[in-house]
Amino acid sequence: MLLLQVIEGPDHGRVFPLPDGEPQLIGRSTEAYPLTDLSISRRHAELTPDGSTWLLRDLDSANGTYLNGDRIRSRVLLSCGDRIRCGSTVFRLIEGMHDVGGPSGTIDQDRLVSVGRTVASISHAIKNILQGLRGGASAVELGIQRGDLEMAREGWPILSRNLDRIYDLTFNMLAYSRTRSLEPDTHDLAQIVQDVVVLVEPVAHRKKVRLASECEPGMDSVTCDANALHQALLNLMLNAVEAVESKSGRVGIRTRSDARGIWIEVTDNGPGIDPGRREEVFRPFASTKGQRGTGLGLPVTRRIIEDHGGEISLHDGEDGGCRFRIRLPGHGIDDPGRTRVPSTDDPPLPLPMEHPPDLSDEFD
Repeated sequence: MLLLQVIEGPDHGRVFPLPDGEPQLIGRSTEAYPLTDLSISRRHAELTPDGSTWLLRDLDSANGTYLNGDRIRSRVLLSCGDRIRCGSTVFRLIEGMHDVGGPSGTIDQDRLVSVGRTVASISHAIKNILQGLRGGASAVELGIQRGDLEMAREGWPILSRNLDRIYDLTFNMLAYSRTRSLEPDTHDLAQIVQDVVVLVEPVAHRKKVRLASECEPGMDSVTCDANALHQALLNLMLNAVEAVESKSGRVGIRTRSDARGIWIEVTDNGPGIDPGRREEVFRPFASTKGQRGTGLGLPVTRRIIEDHGGEISLHDGEDGGCRFRIRLPGHGIDDPGRTRVPSTDDPPLPLPMEHPPDLSDEFD
């Protein structure tokens, strides 16, 4: 079987099969390969089998289809090793068992290594959660047997924390493995932020962490997938609350907009993350929380933000902690039918909020 390997673009590293006798669509519609590159049209190009060979044609895409650097104007014959560019994504046509340049040599080996690492990481997280549940349940059970309500109450927070961890792990696994497209609509960004803060408040209250939020007026018509963006911000806020010290911890979220787009920042006064590890935290299962983390929250957050056509970066916080900065384009994600024009020579983004408003009064 032939395969399309993504060698450049947002979906770098993914591999898509070309099943014998089944035409395949490159694009962002539901019947196409699940691609996240917004410079690819919804119906961009079609791959059609012809006996043992494959033909490629462009479907009047906004940014064109290129074969080995040349834009195609009609149906063309493909050969192994060919490179196909659609928008900002470059595919390479390969045979199923050929070397794809990975550390383990073959696609099957790479898949096995990836699956093994994933299963090991998830199993480790689940084992830790189950141990916590068992400890909390034992305390509750013993308290009930002895008629000691206080002992049962002591076990409940342990159960509650680990139930939350199961929820987070399951929710993030579903989000990380999802292949559906975003469902953008017009939403009030301040309301999304407020909904997140309301969910985080009980966790912060238990830990005696102070929260602050500041939303710039006039962002009540932001186009986004509200559920997905809510999840991304919730991941950042919960991480921040967990990172700071009890009683002295402070976590803030603020939004603003300018000519470059919409900016959202989540800050904390925790211990921070070493600059050498800042890219690592966005990789799946690379948790900085040890046994308490699943390593999926930040990768899910990055995927959601990039699916919106935005970007997320990590900087030093004002109080020595972390500052996660999100930029969303314009007033949010474009209409799903609109295709972005890829660009490689845009000027670097300015760093917004170099002098952000002082939130210290809100923490007092």
